[in-house]
Amino acid sequence: MRYRSPWSSSTALMLALFGCGPQLPDATLDDLRQPTGVAMAPGGEHLFVTNGNWDQRQAGGAVVVMDLAALDLALTANDGSAERTPICAPDDELGTLVCNASRMIVPGAGVRLGSGAGNLVVDRPSGGESLARVLTIQRIEPAIVWFEVRMDDGVPRLDCGADPDGGCDEVHTITAALERPELLLPGNPSRIALDAQGYRYAYVPHLLGGALSLVALDGEFGPELVDVTTEFYRVDPFDGTDFAGGFGVASRPCDVTAAPTGSRDCTRPYLYASQRFFPSLRRFSVALGLDVVLPGDESVVPALNPEVVESVPFMGDLTFEDPERDDRLLVVQTTPGGLARVDTSVSDDGDPFDDIVAVVPLCEQPNMLAVHRPELGQALALVTCFGEGQLAVVGLDTFAVIALVQLGDGANEIAIDAARQRAFVANTRDDSISVVGLDSTSTGYLRELARLRR
Repeated sequence: MRYRSPWSSSTALMLALFGCGPQLPDATLDDLRQPTGVAMAPGGEHLFVTNGNWDQRQAGGAVVVMDLAALDLALTANDGSAERTPICAPDDELGTLVCNASRMIVPGAGVRLGSGAGNLVVDRPSGGESLARVLTIQRIEPAIVWFEVRMDDGVPRLDCGADPDGGCDEVHTITAALERPELLLPGNPSRIALDAQGYRYAYVPHLLGGALSLVALDGEFGPELVDVTTEFYRVDPFDGTDFAGGFGVASRPCDVTAAPTGSRDCTRPYLYASQRFFPSLRRFSVALGLDVVLPGDESVVPALNPEVVESVPFMGDLTFEDPERDDRLLVVQTTPGGLARVDTSVSDDGDPFDDIVAVVPLCEQPNMLAVHRPELGQALALVTCFGEGQLAVVGLDTFAVIALVQLGDGANEIAIDAARQRAFVANTRDDSISVVGLDSTSTGYLRELARLRR
């Protein structure tokens, strides 16, 4: 049996089931419901969360804002042990602290979206602390949605020109290019990724259809769609299907003394994209000023042989171990489950080697990836496994799994609170968020400290 994406395979059926009939209830703004995206808010005291509404049993999804102060009260600073508070209490069955998520959500701070709300990224247009924007995607009614973050008495509130029904206005809901209305955002946006090297772009791979979209972050009115490259991703290698799509995008650090040819001596963004349904990576760059994606070569991942794999998808998220100076790329292999380390150093002819130097097996259906770089101790790669509701932790010094943390069902996107050394993981099927300790001096290290749930 072939594995299907937990979202894409059911979209058409859900539209058929729920597209007509009685009016659906409004999107939940006061609780967690199929949470998907998580991101730390400016200031570090709040957490942004998307409620996905993947089953479309409500009128749409949402972004909510969670106050983390109550969690700080429940977790002691020294050892991360659980303490009973008005909204948190130990749960013997789960073996962790359970907190009432609805009592952590800031009233009036949430915004309603369309269904299939995905991951969240936080952009700082000025590069400082004064201004921030949040971007996300919605898959079922394809759009890129962005918000201005406005601080109100220390609480971040999201402004997207919401109408009386709570939905965002057309400026903040990107479905086509502003100056070229014929250039439409393709369907099935997978995720959104900010450029990590300071270029003012965001990248949106599409899960189906083979397209990659480019967003300029500093448009006349804010972020805007500027380019769509079709047939960017290869079709899967199986008979009877023609899936073609992407999942993650990672910006490569660039050294002018050893710059890849496509970077024009480090004057252009140089990026890697993972192909969801083919075992390879695709390189590309962007022509500055023209705002055009320039597709590059492809690197087949030899650790994955499509001849012996009977399921899709192949590739998941990817990121560079150190985005400031490292040429080692981490790539999640969804099938078979594993994490690969890829050497992207440049040969004499200007092309990256893209050699896999290590692979470590992981749990079932790994997809999302985040790297924690503590001041002391080894850096960690955190990988969520959707199928088993687990977090695999790989020590990057040894490149071995050092912990496998059981979380809620459908472990998904990850946000790292570097200041408190915690990770927040959205458990989409469980309607919950797990809090995992990352402080190596604490007894709560690499354990689920708390679960925020309905």
